[in-house]
Amino acid sequence: MTGDLARPGYHFTVPAGWINDPLGLTWHETPDGGRYELFYQFNPDAPAWSVACRWGQATSEDLVRWRYPRTALEPGPGEDGCWSGSVAVDRGRPVIVYTSVLAGSPDLGRIALAPGDEAWRRWSADPGGPVVPAPGEGYAHLRDPYVWRDGDGWRMAIGAGTADGRPEVLQYSSADLRTWRPDGVLAGPRSDVDGPGGTAWECPQLFRLDGAWVLLVSVWDDGPSHVALAVGDYDGRRFTARSWQRLPDDACYATTAFADAQGRRCALSWLRGVAGSDWAGALSVPWLLGRDGNRVTFSPHPDVDTLRTRVRADPGAAVLCAGSPVTVPVGRHADVVLQAYLGEAPLAVTLAGSAGRLFAVTAEPAEAAVRVVPAAGRAAARLPMRPAPDGRIDLRLLVDAGVVEVFSGGGVAVARVPTRDGDASLSVEGDGARLGRVRVYEMERLTG
Repeated sequence: MTGDLARPGYHFTVPAGWINDPLGLTWHETPDGGRYELFYQFNPDAPAWSVACRWGQATSEDLVRWRYPRTALEPGPGEDGCWSGSVAVDRGRPVIVYTSVLAGSPDLGRIALAPGDEAWRRWSADPGGPVVPAPGEGYAHLRDPYVWRDGDGWRMAIGAGTADGRPEVLQYSSADLRTWRPDGVLAGPRSDVDGPGGTAWECPQLFRLDGAWVLLVSVWDDGPSHVALAVGDYDGRRFTARSWQRLPDDACYATTAFADAQGRRCALSWLRGVAGSDWAGALSVPWLLGRDGNRVTFSPHPDVDTLRTRVRADPGAAVLCAGSPVTVPVGRHADVVLQAYLGEAPLAVTLAGSAGRLFAVTAEPAEAAVRVVPAAGRAAARLPMRPAPDGRIDLRLLVDAGVVEVFSGGGVAVARVPTRDGDASLSVEGDGARLGRVRVYEMERLTG
């Protein structure tokens, strides 16, 4: 891995092969305190997707320093792929709940189980075979079970798409994880609420967040499109959205929600288009979720802060003038914290390498928005600005080789940027703005 300029230093990748959807991230107690288990779709044989994807697994005591990447579950007799799903813990034992696919009809999955041992190290497909069969006539997509405990029993949400192109999430109920009863449509498009569109909803997850219910889906529209969320109400059978929002870029997909060791609701996303010569796919840093009315908010999980090794640059406060930017070195793996008080003019934050601009972030006071603009060829993402009561805006940029995650106003956007041989620099410019802080931290490099 040494010398691979495309490989992020602190975003999760595997040494070789392909990864996509993160899955079933779970904290569990151990005699020595506890650890997280991360699962993900994995093809160890090539840096390309394959029907024969399996479940990979990695382990960590925190949410950033993953180790021992390995195969947890691979296709067995009678199946061609082990696709996405979730993990349940039943009477102290973990159970992988996954999509079992056949090469001839991969979009119409069956739901199967793979119980694990108490150490979370060995997984074996249940000899009884799939517990939910592939759907009959009327459906074109069925996959990605998400299981949660409900009283003494279990509920399961499954992503679906009808034969006539309507996205749905189906719900099933069980007393024992093995016998499932269909409950009907949990969620689907409604004419009175603007939905996220698509022909199928993948990777559905339903969870409580700060006193409300949230439905999270990945929108399939003749291919992976985007991630959407809705805050709403759930009566045990049906989820009713109050409003929908979407992650504002197409770099993220198959976002998964989970609870951290303190029980806080968090999320992790697959980052598409991040690849090297013999590996492909990366995962976002862990995000901490919150709720602001009918909107879900995102911020870096506190474990990300533990990767800071030293302050590389901290030029102090400054009043900005047009044509006189404040410029600081950033490097290839950095955490940039910026605070500013804006005038009427936009504030431009530009990341540049030796070959020119890599991407830009522009805070637009007139629009109360932050635009994340990739170097070329991709649409800009738009985030809320949401100044503090004293007028301060806060931006945070996690720079990691060819990946930059931008946080503003409770929103997150991911930019894929050109890789570079040398260090990058960050310039901040805005006529009449007052720069309160721009601090650059070097980050611990975990790979490469």
